[in-house]
Amino acid sequence: MKAILPTLIFFLTFHLALGQEDSRPNQQDYALSISKAVDKIKLDGVIEEKTWKEADIASDFWQKSPKDDIKAALKTEMMVSYDDNFFYVAAICHDSTNHVITTLKRDVGFWDGDAVGVVLDPLNQATSGFMFGTSPYGVQTEVLLGGGSGSENYNAQWDNRWFVETKRYQDKWTVEMAIPFKTLRYEAGRSIWGINFIRNDKKNNRIDGWARIPIQFWMIDLGYTGRLEWDTPPKRTKGNIAIIPYITGNYNQDFENNETANTSLDVGLDAKVALTPSLNLDLTVNPDFSQVEVDQQVTNLTRFNIFLPERRTFFLENSDIFTTVGFPLIQPFFSRRIGLDEDGRAVPIAFGARLTGNVTGTTRIGLLNAQTRATDDQLAQNYTAVAVSQRVLKRSRISAMFTNRQAFGDEGELQTDDYGRNASVKFNYSSEDGKWEGWAGGHKSFKEGFNNDDYFYQYGGGYGGKRLSAVVNHAYVGTNYFADMGFVNLIENANTVKDTTDVDADDDGFVTTTERLGFHSIFNSVEYRTIPENTA
Repeated sequence: MKAILPTLIFFLTFHLALGQEDSRPNQQDYALSISKAVDKIKLDGVIEEKTWKEADIASDFWQKSPKDDIKAALKTEMMVSYDDNFFYVAAICHDSTNHVITTLKRDVGFWDGDAVGVVLDPLNQATSGFMFGTSPYGVQTEVLLGGGSGSENYNAQWDNRWFVETKRYQDKWTVEMAIPFKTLRYEAGRSIWGINFIRNDKKNNRIDGWARIPIQFWMIDLGYTGRLEWDTPPKRTKGNIAIIPYITGNYNQDFENNETANTSLDVGLDAKVALTPSLNLDLTVNPDFSQVEVDQQVTNLTRFNIFLPERRTFFLENSDIFTTVGFPLIQPFFSRRIGLDEDGRAVPIAFGARLTGNVTGTTRIGLLNAQTRATDDQLAQNYTAVAVSQRVLKRSRISAMFTNRQAFGDEGELQTDDYGRNASVKFNYSSEDGKWEGWAGGHKSFKEGFNNDDYFYQYGGGYGGKRLSAVVNHAYVGTNYFADMGFVNLIENANTVKDTTDVDADDDGFVTTTERLGFHSIFNSVEYRTIPENTA
């Protein structure tokens, strides 16, 4: 710890002394205007409407990878427009051949094949956004984006309704996208959005982008978007409500034993209500999540639990609001703890509500409450989470969260001694160009019978340059820090001792128990990247 603090102080003090720039990179050099469609756009992949002939064109792309300081080898032209219901994107992807590399599975193959995409930051504050992409064969990808380049800012589990058509020629392929305004979360009346365009040329192992992005950052980094200038800012969408009811039935009968048939009927619904274009309410009653894709099968050969991603639609939108206070080994909130037991088996959810999004241009909130029913293995539980994230210093933010798990008895009586509560606060610093980062957070748990060593804290910093990058992080987790609504790795440890109680199930003379042990986690990394000058 003593060795890390001076390094961290040097990182932050050195950069803060430089001061903040007046605007983010690319916001002045890359600007694209958007005008309302002058004729009806037929979504067929053929770029022939008058709207596209008159639209401002984003071209002259930069190569992003394997080099970031040369122009793209293939020409790409991107255009945008809109009407009362849709945000339109058109692309002309010139090529030297009609051969392409692609996959046919939605969401998973965008970066592994030829593709084109648009990155949108409707608030233009580099905190949250969207990516919509397609292959030459119209395979769709939609992603929720956070404010950085890491994988935690890329949520491909999100699914929503939008439309795309493509057409392939001998020397190019073209795209038309129609994205409903109801799918987007934006601030009505805002005349400037953040925007960037992506072109994957997999057969030549190249990635190109319109607004130039340094090689050390991911192509979806919202800190490097250009400006999208609206002729008339989009208005608030009306009637943005989606209701998805379900009915399931079950019939079982054992004919061999001549047993009476067993039948069951179940009903429920999910609803999504856009209270404002940037504030969303999710509701669920008796969900079964049968439409959700199953988890990837993983063989765990480690001593610790595997962090599997959330796939249930109810928990996905704006989920980063609840996770910004944690770090990879420890998350005070992990939505898979609601409605799933330790073995991944479903626990019936009676109802749930989530209110998430922006209440102002710089403030995001997340409110969640869910009630589960009792099972043979556990009592009924109520889960509550309240999170607030305030943007400061251009791209930095202060986040705070409180969570509460409360048990209820068979008759609905409150179990006053069966609860788990957590309070967290964290500051995440990011320079405007994203190269300098720093973070510090404190977290405390509240649980009956545990009053000491019930906290964890972390602090760290890093620099990500084109050639040199470095990260330093220190965290301490107390032995009695519990996160009943979260994910705490490494703290549960197997302790095998000689059996003196004559309860050894394996009859090998030993018995294994689980013991909680607090720990320090220290991580340091320094990397230097060499880039050959003749790389094309």
